[in-house]
Amino acid sequence: MIFILLSSILRADIDGPITPISASYIKRVIKLAHEKNYEYILLVINTPGGLESSMREIVTEILNSKVKVIAYVYPSGSRAASAGVFIVLSAHITAMARGTNMGSASPVSLTGGLDSIMQKKVMNDANAFLKSILKTRNKDEFWSDSFVIYAKSYSSEQLKSFGLIDYLVDDINLLLDSIGVKNKIIDKVDMTFREKVLEKIADPNIAYFLLIIGLYGIIFELASPGWGISGTIGVISLLLALFALQVLSANLTGLLLIILAFILFFAEVKLQSGGFLAIGGTISFIIGSLMLFDISNPQLRISFISIIVATILTLIFFFVIIAFAIRALKRKPETGRETLIGKIATAIEDFENKEGRVMIYGEIWFAYSEDEIKKNDKVEILQVENLRLKVKKI
Repeated sequence: MIFILLSSILRADIDGPITPISASYIKRVIKLAHEKNYEYILLVINTPGGLESSMREIVTEILNSKVKVIAYVYPSGSRAASAGVFIVLSAHITAMARGTNMGSASPVSLTGGLDSIMQKKVMNDANAFLKSILKTRNKDEFWSDSFVIYAKSYSSEQLKSFGLIDYLVDDINLLLDSIGVKNKIIDKVDMTFREKVLEKIADPNIAYFLLIIGLYGIIFELASPGWGISGTIGVISLLLALFALQVLSANLTGLLLIILAFILFFAEVKLQSGGFLAIGGTISFIIGSLMLFDISNPQLRISFISIIVATILTLIFFFVIIAFAIRALKRKPETGRETLIGKIATAIEDFENKEGRVMIYGEIWFAYSEDEIKKNDKVEILQVENLRLKVKKI
C-alpha cells in the first residue's frame, strides 16, 4: 500500500504575544509535522514579542526540526518584535511581506528592578543566543548587536537588502513559488479550544481582572454569613488568575501589595480609621497593579485604563457594597417578634395575678409582669416568649 501525502505544508499562526501556550501550540505542530511526514512547516507570524522562556522553547524546537520551517511575517502591517526576532531568524527559510518590520530584541525584566550588572548579564546572554542562531543559519552574527544591544528595528525591505531574510513577497502562493514548492495544498493547524481559552486567560488585563474578581468574591463572603454564589465565583476566578500569573511570571511583590490593599480597605470599613487605612490601601493597590507585570513591555503589562477602572470599582465595592453588608449584619432585626423588644405597649385591662392583655401596633398580646399594672398604663416590652410578652410598667 502506497501512502500519498495530499499536502506537503503544515501551517500554524503565531498572532499575539509569545506565551507558554504559544510554545505548547508550536511544539504540537512540529511534532505532528514529523509524524505525518510533511515537507514544510509554515509559521505565519505577527507578534510584539513575549516571554523569553517560551521563545527559547520554540526556537529549540525549530532548530532541531527535521521538517523545514518557513517563518513568514505576514500580512502587511505585521511585525516580529523582541522574541519574534529569535523565532524568525531560527527558521530554515525566512520571508516577510512588504510593510512589515522586525527588530527591537533587547530583553526586559518581567519582575522589574534588575541592577545594572544583572541587566548586563541578561543582555549578553540574549545576544549570545541570537548570535548562535545566526551562525547556525549561516547569517552574519554582528546583526545580533543591532537587534539586542541597540534595540534596532528594520523594515522588511531593509532586512532583505541586508540578507537577513530570504524572500520579500506579499502572498503565500508567491512565497511557495519562490521556494519551489510544487504541492501547494496547505493543512492548517489551529489552536485547540483549551489552548484558546488558556491563551485568553493569560492576557495580562484579563488575568488582572480575574484576580480582582476573585478577591471581591472571597471578601464579600467573609463580610456576610454562609457561603454563596459570590464565594464560588471568587474561588474559581482566583484559581484562574493564579494560573495566568504563573504563566506570565507575575511579580510576587505586586501581588502581595494588591492583597494588602484589600486587607486595608476591609479594615477601614470595619474600624473606621478616618480614611488613613483607605488612603494606604489605594496607594498599595495602584503600586501593586503597576508592578504586577512587566512595566517596560506594553504587551505584557496591565493598561493604565484597566488600573484606573479597577481602582474605582474596588473603592465602590468596599465603601458601598461591603460597608452596606456589614451595617446590615449589625442592624437589629426589623421584622419578626424580636422587633417588639424595647417597644411601648398599652394595657387594655387591669392585670390579675400579674397577667393581662396589652395592645401594640393594633394587635392584642397576652402579657405578664412583676409590676402592678392597671388599664391604660404604658408598659415596655422586655421579652417575647412564644405568644406572651414580659413587660414592665413605665
